[in-house]
This record gives sequence, C-alpha cells and structure tokens, in this order.
Amino acid sequence: MKITLINGSARNNGSCNYLLDSFVGGIAPRNVQTVKYCVGDADLHFCKGCKKCYIDGKCVQTDDAQKIVNDILTADIVVIAAPSYWADVPAQLKTLFDRTTPYGDTNPNRIFTASKPIKGIAIAVRAGVREQENNLILNAVEHYFGHLGIDTVKRISITQVDKLEDLIYDHESDIRQLVDFAKTL
Repeated sequence: MKITLINGSARNNGSCNYLLDSFVGGIAPRNVQTVKYCVGDADLHFCKGCKKCYIDGKCVQTDDAQKIVNDILTADIVVIAAPSYWADVPAQLKTLFDRTTPYGDTNPNRIFTASKPIKGIAIAVRAGVREQENNLILNAVEHYFGHLGIDTVKRISITQVDKLEDLIYDHESDIRQLVDFAKTL
C-alpha cells in the first residue's frame, strides 16, 4: 500500500505535520510505503494560466508539482492536512491545486491519470471556533480530490488549535479518532 501525505501548511513542524504523522502511526506496523510533502518546502511556481496543458497535457513549468502529483496519482491513499489561512487553504497548497490542471478531469488532453481507485482523507485545522470555516477548507480539498478521481472517504475538522501544544493537549480524542480510522484502512 502506498500513502501520499500532503502537509498543506507553510510550516513543516506544526499541527498538520503532527496529524499526518499520527495517521501514519495508525497504519504501522503494516508494510506501507509513505511519501510526505510539505508544500511550504516544495518548489512550486504559480500557474501561469497559459492553458498549454490543455493542448498537450503537459505543464510548461518544471518544478516539484509533477513529482508530487505523480505520487498522488500512484497512491492508494492520499491525506491532505491544511490549516486555515483566512478561512481558506494556504496559498502554497492552492498553488499545488492550480498546478494539477494538466492531470485533472477538466483537461481534455491529460496524459496521466490514476490507474486504480484512490481513497482521500481531508483534514482541516484552525485556531478559531467556527466549523464553517473548516468546511470551506474541507470542501476545497474534496473538490481537488474529485477532479483527480480520488474518492473522499473521511473529512476531519479540528478547531481551537493555535499552536501545536493546543492540538496535543486539548484534542487527544480527535487524534485518537484519526489513528483509529487509519487502522481500519
């Protein structure tokens, strides 16, 4: 089994990363291959909107987008954890979403698609208390999954997490539910 984990945060050591590691902990000790990316550390250029990918299925830019999308489309499970930046996904994650246009179902000339069913898990984390803002993030991730043919099997919303310690000490039950869900896959 291959699991691709996407930390949608600009930071690679915060709550989103902790949740992804917790998910992997629930999968272990099974024999799985995991690949994890932090979009904040990735070399991702903004989409130019040139639509050349609609002609030949390829992006004119060369950066980490192709490698990340390849790992997404060859996975059995994809987990995206994103923090709330003004009630939306961070710009770095949105850039990855935009750069996936060559591979999405709206591209009539896409040349690479998933060869098997992929399960998707969307996780949203925010400092505030309003669930509706996390729902915007979860909807964005689910929308992204849909264009790649990924079936969203779980949506997880965690609020009131301003710093990693808040997650660890105040959300033990949320973390346990994530780990328990991972064990079922």
